[in-house]
Amino acid sequence: MGFGIVDIGVYLPEQIQQPEEVLAALELGKGELQFLRKYHRLEGVPVTEPGQMLDDTIAQAVERLQTRPALSGIDLVLYVHSFQVQTPGDYRLVQRVLQRFGLEHVPFYGISQMNCASSIAALQWLERISQTQPHIRNVLLICADQFNFLPPEWRYLRKSAILGDSAVAVLLSRESCQHVVQAAHVLRDTRFHTGYHATADEISAFNRLYVDHIIQGMEELLSTQGLSFEDVNHIFPHNVNWTTWKEFSRRTGVGLERIYLDNIQRIGHTFSTDPFINLSSGLEQDWVCRKGRSIMVSIGLGSFFGFALVEHGGCEEE
Repeated sequence: MGFGIVDIGVYLPEQIQQPEEVLAALELGKGELQFLRKYHRLEGVPVTEPGQMLDDTIAQAVERLQTRPALSGIDLVLYVHSFQVQTPGDYRLVQRVLQRFGLEHVPFYGISQMNCASSIAALQWLERISQTQPHIRNVLLICADQFNFLPPEWRYLRKSAILGDSAVAVLLSRESCQHVVQAAHVLRDTRFHTGYHATADEISAFNRLYVDHIIQGMEELLSTQGLSFEDVNHIFPHNVNWTTWKEFSRRTGVGLERIYLDNIQRIGHTFSTDPFINLSSGLEQDWVCRKGRSIMVSIGLGSFFGFALVEHGGCEEE
């Protein structure tokens, strides 16, 4: 059995930046704005205050863990981020965070090489390293990014999404049989390695294959467990846009009611944290079937399509 998700702490800044503010400096016209609001259904993204440092953002997510006393038993910390440059080189970001919670003695690793899919890659890597280091039982996974030190227009991914700030702290344990990560998979297509710096033609080509790769990656994940889409109760997507999941539903027959879409309008895309925020919301709202299966999705430019299969309610089955 894999690692079970014991708790998720979510921090979202209260300030919401409207699409109009982000697009103002780009001089793209009203058509671009209408595309975001009407077709992608985006209302705004959370942004941190200009002077707020990333360690403060991360700490607020950790503090929202209801099981925070369990941090004393942490064996490993994984820090995931999408944007490569976040703090000055000598800032010692992770050390600052760990010291706040008395975890400075705990080993930690940073994972960022797959951009927004790095959170899924971290789950995949955790399963592998735990096989060679069986003493790793309890893990704190931190995912966080913020753009408050950059111009607002940098937040915009053309024809796709606006990037918001957030942090999640996920407590995982081998001792937990609830919300167990059974498998993780990352599909790669390095033809689009330029990512954020892609040309207009490269972006168009990537967009044409986007839903194809989501479907292919999910099918590959499910096939490792002898499952199909019919065996999946929920999908917790990345929040890049609503249009993607409408097309995915049309092509796969997976009803939109099985895809958690509520946060796309409210907060948009917040880098690698999307699926964990959506899972947390789904659990809070009792949207999750007690004995169901979910797929968490996070996709990074470059391009990396990450998927994790989660089994809910395992304790009652044993």
